[in-house]
Amino acid sequence: MAHPSPGGGVQCRAWKARIVAAVSVAVATIPAWTAPASAIAQESPDVRRRLDESQARLEVIREERQRLRRELAGIAGQVSGDSAELVNIERQIDASASLMAEFDVQVLALSDRLTAMTREMLLTRDELTARRVVLRARLRDIYKRGPLRTVEVLLSSRSFSDLLNRYRYLRDVAVFDRMLLEDVRELEGRLVEQRGGLSREGDRIAGVRAEHLREYDELERLEWERQERLRRFADRRDEAQSTLARLATEEAELRALIGGLEERRRAAERAAGSASVSSLTTGDLGRLAWPVEGELLWRFGPEREGRTTIPREGIGIAAPRGTPVNAVDRGTVASVAARASGHTVILDHGGGFYSSYQKLRDVSVREGQPVGEGQPIGHVGGDATRPHIEFQIYEPGAVGPRAVDPVRWLRGRP
Repeated sequence: MAHPSPGGGVQCRAWKARIVAAVSVAVATIPAWTAPASAIAQESPDVRRRLDESQARLEVIREERQRLRRELAGIAGQVSGDSAELVNIERQIDASASLMAEFDVQVLALSDRLTAMTREMLLTRDELTARRVVLRARLRDIYKRGPLRTVEVLLSSRSFSDLLNRYRYLRDVAVFDRMLLEDVRELEGRLVEQRGGLSREGDRIAGVRAEHLREYDELERLEWERQERLRRFADRRDEAQSTLARLATEEAELRALIGGLEERRRAAERAAGSASVSSLTTGDLGRLAWPVEGELLWRFGPEREGRTTIPREGIGIAAPRGTPVNAVDRGTVASVAARASGHTVILDHGGGFYSSYQKLRDVSVREGQPVGEGQPIGHVGGDATRPHIEFQIYEPGAVGPRAVDPVRWLRGRP
């Protein structure tokens, strides 16, 4: 292709026309070049606010659940901790449900942000494609034009004003070409950055969804644990009801037995024409030795355990299995009986006073045998988890012997 020369008027005019066309194209594309910077949508303040608020609530819920887990660890193993454990687990279930709700909020907000970022990336890609089309057109035009000898173009000017116009044309073309190239590079870098941002945002959404799944598994575990607690409560309730029925039966049998023993004693006294003298008197209150040394498991009187009331007509004393159990005072063995809970020995102290030793592993006396104070009558039995005995004292009553608190008869312990 010919280049403009000082004497080529036609060629000079053709060259000027091409310069003007190039400048016109460049000028026409200036708004489009700057469009990506303004077209890139900024992150919605509402999305950012929703994420921040959800994250703040998430941290509070997580701290609450950690506190509940520490509290559950402290409750575990306590005798009265079962109902508290169930309440704690139900509160943990509520916390897990709240966490899952917050994860849903975060996934929705992050999805909105991912949609906006995808839209921005597509706009950037479209702008980059348009700039590349313009750049290829400019490069093709420069290639067809061939090398441009700037000095020759300037020296071929017909006047000083023509020289200035040519200089401005050359400068504008160089500026616009450089701007076009820089804009393409900027859009390429922005596209790479946006693609990286999309990848990171996708990873973040995947992470939140993974947390959601883990929390769902935790919620299922807590619900299973809750059902296990409820099942245990139901089993314990049934066991407690069975125990109460058995205790009621045993207490009724014991009262009937002692009532029958008292009737026979009185009948024997009437037949003999003389009254028996009791070895126990009110002067013995607080002076009798304990049948066995050990921890007091329960006291005399009804005992409330949860929603169950357990009748207690004696005291429970813990001691190692096989420990000898001694008579608290002299008397006669009125009854030796084997029960589901162990052996029972009843001593008749005369005058309507009786002492009962229950849940013995074995018995070393027989009915009708006189025993002395402190004499062994058997050994500690109880159950597999808590070896103990139950001790009762009966005093004369208006309608027969009545159970009283044995502690008032036993000497105080340091």
